[in-house]
Amino acid sequence: MSLSKKIGDQHVIEVSEALKCYLLNQPISNSKATVQQTVRYITDMYPTIKSVRSKFETPDVDFNPDLLIELESNETKKINLFYIKGSSPVQPKNLGAKSFLKKYFLREDLQDKFNEFFEVLYKSYLREIVNTREEGNVYDDISSLKKKVKEYYPNFDSEINSARRQFLFAVREACFTLLTNEYNNKSSSSIANAINELLLINSINIITRHSGENKCLGVEELKFNGQIDKINLYKKGQDTIGIRAGQEALTLRFKFESKPTSSIKLATSYEKFPDEESIIQRNLDTIKQFEGIIANHKQSGNNSNISNAIGKCNEAMVYYQILKSNPAINQVSENDYKEMLNQYAPVIATSDLLAIHNSSYSALNILFEYLKVKYPSYSIDSIQLVGDNYLKNRLDTSDLNLILIVNDQYIEESISLKALGKKTTQLTSKNPGVGTILGSQYFDIGSLSPIVFEVKEKFQNNVFDHYQSLIEVSTVLGDCLAKANQINLKKGVKALIGEATMLITFYKQNHSIMLDHKDVRSEIKVYPHKPSQIQTTLSWNNNQEELCLRIKFSAGQSRGWSSLKLACEYKIQMF
Repeated sequence: MSLSKKIGDQHVIEVSEALKCYLLNQPISNSKATVQQTVRYITDMYPTIKSVRSKFETPDVDFNPDLLIELESNETKKINLFYIKGSSPVQPKNLGAKSFLKKYFLREDLQDKFNEFFEVLYKSYLREIVNTREEGNVYDDISSLKKKVKEYYPNFDSEINSARRQFLFAVREACFTLLTNEYNNKSSSSIANAINELLLINSINIITRHSGENKCLGVEELKFNGQIDKINLYKKGQDTIGIRAGQEALTLRFKFESKPTSSIKLATSYEKFPDEESIIQRNLDTIKQFEGIIANHKQSGNNSNISNAIGKCNEAMVYYQILKSNPAINQVSENDYKEMLNQYAPVIATSDLLAIHNSSYSALNILFEYLKVKYPSYSIDSIQLVGDNYLKNRLDTSDLNLILIVNDQYIEESISLKALGKKTTQLTSKNPGVGTILGSQYFDIGSLSPIVFEVKEKFQNNVFDHYQSLIEVSTVLGDCLAKANQINLKKGVKALIGEATMLITFYKQNHSIMLDHKDVRSEIKVYPHKPSQIQTTLSWNNNQEELCLRIKFSAGQSRGWSSLKLACEYKIQMF
């Protein structure tokens, strides 16, 4: 139990005992000043109290308010007490991630679905951390993975913080999708029930503020004026979901209780959702700052991974154009697009940055045309840049997420953004590790780990050089894929090219196109050693689409042996 919870529970016990003394005409002058003033506030509010009972005197502490008072009229009042230092915000409850939907939304089936997502994401999170210290074992279950994580990382540190952020982001995304589906089901009252329970709308909420030395700074009632018949959902930052009732909002922030293997909680808090005028002004401020980065651009001379920097600048630029065209849009994380441009723009030439900026107008027009055809009437509710989103859905390769309102329902549109200098038919797909390509994440037909281990030994004993090593592994990959059935081939292809709609910008030619991946309808043909000895090509849909898998080392030859990866090139006849 946290210290703040212990202090809060003690406040409830002391106020309850003091109230009982007051009702018996016994003095309460020996009680703390905070307790005395709280009792005075309650008795002024309800001068005809007959009896009082704290939640600790009930059979189920977690399902009762802090105080239950009975009036002489036999009416019962529910009171929740908050004991807060200074002007800190009210944080009413910490919820268990694996029970909150059942307990507060009254949806056991929704909780079961969330828990299924959660288990998959949690196992991936643990495995990612373990893989920083040892070669992954596909047979490790959650229990064995947790033991290893506890041994390697007793606490969070800089090496695994990215895994924590990705996990919490993925859990938030999965939960938000479930809640928007629930919202779209207009017959459901589950969200309204959660609002009532977590915003404590059906209770009297009394805040006692103190200085930390038992000095009482004041007692007040916390009142909510939310319109329960007008509920909206939104995302905030990387790990938080908001539920609005008018301008009042309840936020649910996913967090680890403490250590890398501790339980996952939701910290709840209240906030005032900004009005449209405030949103517009904040967005215009960030747009001005973004344009300042463009105007003051200077190339730093760091030429590392220019193609990646061009892609990131394009993502930020498309986001900027969407926001500028409609500054009333809610930004999930308003600094991301500025920080992305600020980080990657110095890597590229000013001429390329300006070309990306100019071509983003065409990208915006193409995107809006696509949305207009798909949804004749829609509005954009929120916009979000998506980082490494593969934990949520391995087929989701999106860079940009738009939440649309269509016929009073939430619709998520996920867009993959690509930036190429000139028109081409070849696009870079994912670059997975060789150890995962045949596993459950992609083709699900085995593992290349044995051959990689064997080849590594031969390399280290000077039997194979770099190129011979690549040929050997590529040969085994090609043979395995050639023997695979169509179900597994299609599973792997879909995982590699993703399912998100692509918005491709040819920034040097100021031209953009939208590309929907076709279904893999026809038989997939496998061509080992094509077009070279270290490549395997898969072809489908009458050779209109191809995926070329090239084995490569992750570092240069001067580094000796480095981990093996796959460079995946997707080719389509689109011109």
